[in-house]
Amino acid sequence: MGQGHTSRAGKSQTGMQGDGDSCLYLVTTAENASAFLADGLKLSRTAPIMLTERDGIGPWLAKLAENVTDEPLCPNVVLRLRRAMVAQALEPEPDHSAEFAARCYLLSGN
Repeated sequence: MGQGHTSRAGKSQTGMQGDGDSCLYLVTTAENASAFLADGLKLSRTAPIMLTERDGIGPWLAKLAENVTDEPLCPNVVLRLRRAMVAQALEPEPDHSAEFAARCYLLSGN
């Protein structure tokens, strides 16, 4: 019984890619996250939203921490999106992919 379940879950039809995670992640301020959760993500070719795979979260947070000023901080948060829900609206983002050593994408609505 358990063996059959394991073999089904291991197939590529689960929607998982790369590191086995079926989600993509957005690092943003708590204020922006609240707006996204209330109003949804607005797709725009002129102002696309960057997403990353799980391995890119740490480097993204580290980059944001380097750019902190003396102004009052709004904490950064991580939002998780199901990859299958946004897959058709993604395009590769090579610059941040290289910088973060993790796949990054632009959510633009193609």
